[in-house]
Amino acid sequence: MTRRLRALNRALVRFETFAAGGLVITVAAVVLLQVLMRYLFAYPNPWSEEVSRFCFIWVSLLGASLAVEHRAHFGFDQVTKALAPSAKRVVETFARAAVLLFSLLLIGTGIALMDLTMGERSPALNLPVALVYAAAPVSGVLMVVHMVAGWVREDSG
Repeated sequence: MTRRLRALNRALVRFETFAAGGLVITVAAVVLLQVLMRYLFAYPNPWSEEVSRFCFIWVSLLGASLAVEHRAHFGFDQVTKALAPSAKRVVETFARAAVLLFSLLLIGTGIALMDLTMGERSPALNLPVALVYAAAPVSGVLMVVHMVAGWVREDSG
């Protein structure tokens, strides 16, 4: 079971990294295209703002998930360095619980927002708005998987 979880986690990290990189490149290319079209040809693209916004939302939440995997989320290193080992474990446990709670909140709220916007379409691209809100529960699930895989990794040494 632990081997499968580790393999799943590694595959998810590779996919997230590739997807986030592709989304960053897409945002940069679309924004550059928009600037060129607006200032060189005096014809702004009607869809570029939506594409860049949607991609930015997804890359932000995928980045948050990758931060959980790499334990790079917000921390108080200066405070925890000075703590005794037992107090440090308590603070780290509390921080993990907070991240887990936030992840579960992302899942629940994201699903509710997707349900609420299921029939709506974006104005320029005519995409379902629920696709944008899907970033929240997807990111929340990925965070939970990364946290569980981290716990398994620590327990098995």
